[in-house]
Amino acid sequence: MKTTSLLEGVRDLLSLAALALLDPRPRLKFVQLGLGLLCGPKPKTITSALEWLDKRQEDWSADYRLFSQAHWEAQAAFTPVLTQALGHSSCGSQRVYFGQDDTLLRKASRKIPGTSYARDPLSPPFQVNLVLGQRFVQTSLLLQPGGPEHPWRALPVSFSPAPTPKIPKRASPEEQAALKEVRKKHRLSLVALEQLRFCRQFLDRQPGGRQRWLMDVVDGGYSNRTFFAGVPERTGVVARMRKDAKLRAYLPPEQRRGARKYGPDLPTPLEYLQDPNLPWQSMTVFVAGKLRTLHYKEVPVVCWPKVTQDRQLRLILIKAPGYRLRKSSKLLYREPAFLITTDLTTLAAELIAAYLARWEVEVNFRDEKTLLGVGQAQVRHAQSVARAPAFLVAAYSMLLWTNIRVFGDRRTQDFDRLPAWRNTEPVRPSTRDLLRLLQRQAEEAHLNQMRN
Repeated sequence: MKTTSLLEGVRDLLSLAALALLDPRPRLKFVQLGLGLLCGPKPKTITSALEWLDKRQEDWSADYRLFSQAHWEAQAAFTPVLTQALGHSSCGSQRVYFGQDDTLLRKASRKIPGTSYARDPLSPPFQVNLVLGQRFVQTSLLLQPGGPEHPWRALPVSFSPAPTPKIPKRASPEEQAALKEVRKKHRLSLVALEQLRFCRQFLDRQPGGRQRWLMDVVDGGYSNRTFFAGVPERTGVVARMRKDAKLRAYLPPEQRRGARKYGPDLPTPLEYLQDPNLPWQSMTVFVAGKLRTLHYKEVPVVCWPKVTQDRQLRLILIKAPGYRLRKSSKLLYREPAFLITTDLTTLAAELIAAYLARWEVEVNFRDEKTLLGVGQAQVRHAQSVARAPAFLVAAYSMLLWTNIRVFGDRRTQDFDRLPAWRNTEPVRPSTRDLLRLLQRQAEEAHLNQMRN
C-alpha cells in the first residue's frame, strides 16, 4: 500500500515495530510515544512527549515502564525500516553498503548506568579534555535514492550502548580479573562487529540476500586487528588507515618457506602518494552539494601485518582536493585520504563514493543530538538508559525512510517556504523540514478528529 502522508508512513512503521512487544497492551503507547518524541518540544524527555500528547492528567508510570520493564528488544524497533529499505531500488542488488561509527551522549551524573569519563572529541589537539557520557555505536544503511547526482542518505538500523564497566576500588584480585575480561568484550570494535554480524544475518534472510555482498565503511578507529579478524563471511570492509602504516608485499602460500609469510617491505601510503611512477586516475562523484572530480591512486595487492596479517588488501590513495576561500585567493589544500579495503574486485571509484557517503553517519549524529535530543530522556533504570536513545533513533530512521518513500528524498511544495536568506534551493529536505511537516500534519489530524 502506497503511503501518501509523512504522518501515515511514520505511524505505520511504528505500528509494525510495536509488534515486537510480547504484550499487546502497551503497543499503542509505543506508537504514541514515538510520535510524541519526534513532535514534542525540547528537552526531548518522556514528560515532554506526554505533554505533546495531552496526557498531563493521566498516569505516566506505564509510559516509563515501557522502557524499563516491558519485554522487547531495542534492535527490533529498526526491523521495519531495514526490511523495506533492503528491498528498495536504491539499495544495490549486488552490494549493500553500511556505515559504522560511535558517538558520545553527554551526561551530568556518574550515577547513571553506563556513564563514564571519556575523551571529548571537540577538545583541541593540544589539550585533551574529559567529559561524562555514554558511548553508543551506530550502524546506518547507506542509500542514494535520487540517483548518482543526488546526495546519499544514511538510515540508522542499529544503535547499541558500548559502556566500559567500572572496576570497584575494593574488588578482589579475582573480581578485577573477571571485570577486565568483561571490559574487553565491551570494546567499540566488538560492539560494531556484533551489529555487523546482525546485518549480515538479516540480509541473508531476505530474498536473494545470500547473493548480495555486504560492504562496511568505517573510519580509522576501527582499523585494528580485532575488527578485521571478526568480519563475517561475504562481507567487505573499506577503512581509513594511517599514512605511515608499514606494508608488506603479498606472498602466495606456495612460495612461503618456514615462518616467512610476507614478501619484501613496501612503501608507506604517504610514499605511494608521492611516487611519480604510480599513475593518477580520476573520477566524478557527487559530494558537498555538486559533482566534483577527484584524483586517486590504486595499489592492487598489499599486506598490513599489524592489522590483517597475511590477508590480501587493496590500497586506495585520494589526492587532497584544492579549494579557495574567495575567487581571488590562493589555492589551498585539505588532507589526503588513505583507504584500505578487503574487496579486490569492485571498482575503486565505487568504493571511494561509498566512503564519502559515510559522512552521512556524522549527519545522523548531528541531527540526533541537536534536533531530536537523543540522550535527553531523564531515565535512570539500566534497561531504560539503553532503550530510550535507541527508540528515538529508530523513530528518526522511520522519519527518514518515509521521506524517501513519499517524496523520493526531494524537497517538494509540501514543505514550508525557505527563509528569505536562503539563496539556493536545497536538493533534499532537511531533518528540520521533516519534523515541521510531521508536526503540522499531526496537528491537522488532531483537529479533524476533534471535529468528527
